[in-house]
Amino acid sequence: MRTKFRKVVAELAQDIQTGKLVPGDRLPTHRELAYRFGLSQGTATRVFAKLEAMGLTVGEVGRGTFVRMKGEGRAVDFALADPDQSIVDFSLNRFILPEQDALFADSVARVLADKGCDSLDYRNSVGAEYDRCRIADWLNDDREGAPFDLAQLTICSGGQHALMLALMSACHAGQAVAVEDYTYPVVRLACEMLHLDVVTVESDEDGICPASLDAVCDDESVRMLFTMPNVQNPTSVTMSVKRRHAIADVLKRRNILALEDDAYGFLLEQPPVSLSDLAPDHVFYSRTLSKSWAPGLRICYLVAPTAFSRQIDKAQRATVWMSTPLMVSVATDLVATGHYEAVVSLKRREIAKRQKIVRRVLGGFDLITDPCSMHVMLNLPSGIRTGEFLAALKERNVVASPLRQFVASRDFVKVPEGIRLCIGSPSNRKSLEEALVCVQKALKSFNAGP
Repeated sequence: MRTKFRKVVAELAQDIQTGKLVPGDRLPTHRELAYRFGLSQGTATRVFAKLEAMGLTVGEVGRGTFVRMKGEGRAVDFALADPDQSIVDFSLNRFILPEQDALFADSVARVLADKGCDSLDYRNSVGAEYDRCRIADWLNDDREGAPFDLAQLTICSGGQHALMLALMSACHAGQAVAVEDYTYPVVRLACEMLHLDVVTVESDEDGICPASLDAVCDDESVRMLFTMPNVQNPTSVTMSVKRRHAIADVLKRRNILALEDDAYGFLLEQPPVSLSDLAPDHVFYSRTLSKSWAPGLRICYLVAPTAFSRQIDKAQRATVWMSTPLMVSVATDLVATGHYEAVVSLKRREIAKRQKIVRRVLGGFDLITDPCSMHVMLNLPSGIRTGEFLAALKERNVVASPLRQFVASRDFVKVPEGIRLCIGSPSNRKSLEEALVCVQKALKSFNAGP
């Protein structure tokens, strides 16, 4: 095995050094590498560790392993940069408005005055009854179907935690999770950790194609569909009402489950009917506050089909036991006082203004977005490699995410040349416009222009 280990390391290193794999290219996952070369999982892990130690690759949690760009440090260097550095980071959603400070302080003060250190004591694993009752009323107000039962609601420690709870409670090793071609990167990581396969379904401007989902169910042991029907990340597509009914019909006819991640539904004034309304016995519904309020508010509400309530409770206790009571109480207060909705309303208006800036500065290029979306996909002009373009942005103190991070396909060679921009991240519209001008200049430096 040691000889095989060295042979695989040498082969991949040669591919990188000769340019067969270029900076920014994604390598296969640990499981894919093990299958391709006939390695054990442990040996595959050692191969990746060796390549990174040689300075040839960089691993990004939840995203994969990529060929390192020249002069590139670890992937977290920019994401965790000190706030006083003159870097505009388009790679992460950090959309916090100045108006939030006073409202957040008000809720925190009220919770501490009311509960003091009791807000740090143990709670029911799925959440205190008071918090769950208030949040259940709030969530049920948005439903078009019958209200869900309180026993179906669990307060989780963020959207990723809700994802893990749903997968742990409903799926078994060897089963498959269906996702769109472009999807939330953490889904693939979660599936890998739980030994679940990932299969892709086609989508268009109306969302997931029902015929494609139906066909995948013929060929694969699909147990669950992961979907973001509202302002999908990164495509910004909102699934049409007709398509939602069709997808719900497939779920019921095929007897498969779905996790409906509603992280960005707050951007819509009137979101369409949810899949969980249309197929409540088949759909897990999650709504996180980390995108709508702030990334550090790791609170997510998960509504599970009744049949899975007990399994969700077990998974909750096996992972975090309970979500942090202080933050749970603060989140409940933000919702109950109207602070949350006031901020969400401000953010919807702010995003609309920022989208106009995007179109004014980059309107001549190939953009995929929506007037209400926090995300912009920029497909690079022919001949520009993503790694080279990210390096050009880095020289201008701008960071963005390569589209390859969101590609669910196992074909790690055929990755798109493009980037995703989180337009809420710059602290104000002036900073946004200046950073977008840097993106425009970087494009023109490659002789690309509208």
